Amino acid sequence: MRTLADAPYLDLASDQVQADPSAIDELRERTWIVRGAIGGVVIGREQVLALLADRRLRSPVTQFIEMQGVTDGLVHDRMCRTPLAIDGEDHTRVRNLVRKAFVPKAIDRHRPLMRTILDALLAPVLPEGRCDFMAAVAEHYPIQVMCEVLGVPTEDHEDFALWIRAISWSLSMQLAAHIDEAEWGMKQLDDYVTGLIAERRGSPGDDLASELVLASEDGDRLSDDELRSLIIGLLFAGYDTTRNQLGLAMWTFAQYPEQWSLLSTRPDLARNAVEELMRFRGTVNTAPRLVAEAFDFEGYRFEAGTLLFLSTSAANHDPATYRQPHDLDISAEREPQLTFGGGPHFCLGVHLARAELQEALTTLAGAMPDLVLDGEPEWRSPMGIFGPETLPIRFRAG
Repeated sequence: MRTLADAPYLDLASDQVQADPSAIDELRERTWIVRGAIGGVVIGREQVLALLADRRLRSPVTQFIEMQGVTDGLVHDRMCRTPLAIDGEDHTRVRNLVRKAFVPKAIDRHRPLMRTILDALLAPVLPEGRCDFMAAVAEHYPIQVMCEVLGVPTEDHEDFALWIRAISWSLSMQLAAHIDEAEWGMKQLDDYVTGLIAERRGSPGDDLASELVLASEDGDRLSDDELRSLIIGLLFAGYDTTRNQLGLAMWTFAQYPEQWSLLSTRPDLARNAVEELMRFRGTVNTAPRLVAEAFDFEGYRFEAGTLLFLSTSAANHDPATYRQPHDLDISAEREPQLTFGGGPHFCLGVHLARAELQEALTTLAGAMPDLVLDGEPEWRSPMGIFGPETLPIRFRAG
């Protein structure tokens, strides 16, 4: 039986791998797992899919935070209680209590709101024919949608974006250097969400915050602590991932003008386009997991405490599953992409994220013909949630 030490080494953060995902293909012919800087990296789609559902693996969010010396404080306490971090019966209970609020029927009623928000953001941009897409659209669209869905007043939306950008250091390997900023953002958001929960307990409305406060099953309900961590986790994940995925989508389409043109003439392809873009360039490249108990899997022995990074990016480009995996084709019928994860930690807000991206791409493809880059983007670190910090684009003014 082999151990992780027997696997070949690969630096997933290297410029070569980031610039050309096909660099993994040669290794994939010899192995389904490689050694990374701090653990194993699973690159075979079949194995990624199986391990995403394996109950012997746990979320390592708490370990990532504590290994950077953050063992107390609001960032530690709130992030380590979000659905991203908890496992087992606690995780199942929280998801079961709130799942009805996130089914497609519950989400689809917000699509007109999404279109209204997009129209307002694009109104000053379209006559100019150019913009920094991140500053003009992507920074605002997902947080405004999340806040409106939760029932947060319009005048508070930009505060939420500011606080969540500060909190975003929580799931990075630079948390220790930015802990004061992250703690400040968490304190502001925690205080606001605490007040929001109290208001909805006293006077529920027609919004997601009220649905979560009232959610029950066999008399069981979420405590205020659980609600705070849940809402903070939803805001964090719902803003940062959608912001970056939308930016990546626009950057990718600028490289594939024929696909952008196809979407503008075939808006019915928006659903397929979202899935193909998330397969081709997903903002989340890996699903990190911690081995909770030693086990054997496909010829390898994994000891408790081992970190495994399930590379959804590599899985999404596996030629054993996807024909011409390194080509973008929004009309192709493919096996499901894995960027939303799988198993117990499958993205809780998957239907909301899909709806936001579908509505955005439909609107943008019709409003921004002849899309091209207007300069080089600035990028976030490739480890964690990846995407553009800036994205200068040009298009035919409308």
